[in-house]
Amino acid sequence: MVEGASARGTVAHLLPNTYKRLVSEWLEEDTPSFDYGGFVVGEEMSEAKLLGKSEVLRKLLLGERVALNTLARCSGIATKSARLIALLRKAGYKNILAGTRKTTPGFRLVEKYGMLVGGVDPHRVDLSAMTMLKDNHIVAAGSITNAVRAAKAAGGFAIKVEVECQSFEEADEAIAAGADIVMLDNFTPDGVKVAATQLKDKWGRETGDRKAFLVEVSGGLTEDNIEKHVCQDVDILSTSSIHQGVPHVDFSLKIVPKGKETKKDRSSNSSSALSFTISSDRLIELYYENFYPSSPLTLPIHFLRERTRHQNHQMENLLLVIKWIGSIYAPWTPSEAFYQQAYQALLAPTLPKNGFSVQALLLFSIAQHHSDFRPEARKMLDAAITLGLELSMNTREFIRQQGEMNPILEESWRRTFYFLLLTDQHYSVTTSNPFYRMQGVPNQVDLPCDNEFYEAGQIPLPASLEEYDRRDFVEVEVVYSSLTYLYDISRVVEYIMRTFVETGSFNEDLISTVEAKVAVWKSLLPICKKDPLRQDGTIDEIMYLAHLLSAIVLMNTHRPLSSLNYTVEELSVSSFSAPALFIDPPRPGRTGHTARALKAAEIQTKLLAIPCPIQKHHPFTMCISASLAAAQIAACNTLLEDRALSIARDRVRLSIGTLNAMAGIWPLAKNMAKDVRYIARMTLASATSSRTIQFEPAQDEIETPREDIIWPLNPSADIDIYSGIVLPMDLDMALYHPSLSSLLP
Repeated sequence: MVEGASARGTVAHLLPNTYKRLVSEWLEEDTPSFDYGGFVVGEEMSEAKLLGKSEVLRKLLLGERVALNTLARCSGIATKSARLIALLRKAGYKNILAGTRKTTPGFRLVEKYGMLVGGVDPHRVDLSAMTMLKDNHIVAAGSITNAVRAAKAAGGFAIKVEVECQSFEEADEAIAAGADIVMLDNFTPDGVKVAATQLKDKWGRETGDRKAFLVEVSGGLTEDNIEKHVCQDVDILSTSSIHQGVPHVDFSLKIVPKGKETKKDRSSNSSSALSFTISSDRLIELYYENFYPSSPLTLPIHFLRERTRHQNHQMENLLLVIKWIGSIYAPWTPSEAFYQQAYQALLAPTLPKNGFSVQALLLFSIAQHHSDFRPEARKMLDAAITLGLELSMNTREFIRQQGEMNPILEESWRRTFYFLLLTDQHYSVTTSNPFYRMQGVPNQVDLPCDNEFYEAGQIPLPASLEEYDRRDFVEVEVVYSSLTYLYDISRVVEYIMRTFVETGSFNEDLISTVEAKVAVWKSLLPICKKDPLRQDGTIDEIMYLAHLLSAIVLMNTHRPLSSLNYTVEELSVSSFSAPALFIDPPRPGRTGHTARALKAAEIQTKLLAIPCPIQKHHPFTMCISASLAAAQIAACNTLLEDRALSIARDRVRLSIGTLNAMAGIWPLAKNMAKDVRYIARMTLASATSSRTIQFEPAQDEIETPREDIIWPLNPSADIDIYSGIVLPMDLDMALYHPSLSSLLP
């Protein structure tokens, strides 16, 4: 029962008092000291012991599974109903949320009751409760007007008539004919708002002698999109998602005959054991809600579910990994059991050699790495790369041969290859290793499409990398996918690593080339990709990571030659690695490099200031955020004073806050936040200069203007930093200022 549920769903007792009394007397007679009330379990995985008389135990157990699973399903529907209604109330919707008319066969009463308890209108009980006119009825009658009049004549005044409409014109005709309810079926969110408002404006809002009617919206409404359909001119939002994918409790019984019980059974004085586990379907949903947006390489959830209906879907091991990752986001269930199950399956010598195994190994490695099992994650990634190259996933032939003539599966393989490459590069960067296994592997894979096409299953003809590289010479701008732009900025990282290995040096020429490459990348971004915040207020997680990656590329390029010195504390932390180059930076060039490094840190602040669910960011963003926070601490140590210092310290706190938020999911983020606090505490608190530096709450608010994300690459000494921080005209001379000289190495 949900606290605050509507009165119509409140039922004091599921069983009559006589049943409760009989149960109590029976337990009292058989086990006088048994505290059965204390064995009510919570949300965590638990085991309960059921004690009973042997002559009636079998009959009792015959009915327990049906009763318990029925109760669990009803509870799940009530919970999901309450969650949906709370979501809509928070969005300002004050009207009716109705459940589905299409209940599970045999479970109508259970599901309708669950909706009532959750505060959702159960809609009509059965076909006799209301006349619903669908397209086939209208075709048979000849028109909407004829169908409504015939239904009114047959049903009389006591039966309402609802008409399913595909357009404003159909709804308009239905109201004119006397329909009580018009259902706007499968309208877009904007289409709903326009049509509902126009209908109310034309036919009235139940005032005077105007027609009284209700507007219902239905078709494809889920937790992810129902808020977009909120409009006060809509009287009823109807969704069929309430009872779909509802997690249930799967009860399993172990009956131990007398004399056959194990030591464990005897120690608990039980004749049977009752255990339960949380349904994995909700765990899969949690994976797609939280992890998938930033790593969309598996099949979209609706296509994945469709494939699992096939007997030979080949995704058994992948599903184990997805469930483990989903359990990380599920506070009600421990994830260790799911981890061990997936881990053992991936280590088995019988692991199938197919693309789904590569996906499983890759996803498991990413989650392992950010759960702070980094050595194990590296081994798992190496296994994924080895299998992927053995299967020739870097070729078009693999995509074609293993795609099963299915464009959606082919797209999934393309995405898998690119995420495999990006992950391998990331692991090397975080360990300051200029080599990685996928470096130099020939890439013959076409570019992936954007997520809206992938989710809809409408895969366009894929573009090649050669076409993308010629994009600046075409007359009409072509918008490529966010994953393509992410891969492109990763090629700048690959260029830095390759050049450093080949030349053994890190000089001005390399920095100038890298800066030019990043500037070109940004200048050629379409308008819709320049900001990861979409017009509808959602975040493009892939572009978010791409912009953050461009910031850390410039930071790590300019910082070694800047005045943002690496401290002993920063170089000693273990959760992330500072890519420090042991070179003596030339003093004449420090000003420009410092300015550009601080501008790179500024873009991170703008990204972190975007209001969004932080847990949906790619785990890779953790390391980038920690590294940029360390650079901002270095700026506080050596450059900034007064208000500029206050702003900079607030921005360090913003980075720490982001890491703290992700620490609720990923243990590595917790360690990173701890290390950043350690660097700040040790360096800021111990700095000795004419100014007193204390890491304490600042009076100034964080200033985070969010204009265009591209920043000007102006090397002038008086470049504006941190919206109020102004570098001295001659920073090189300022470094010898008495108040700063003690901070220099």
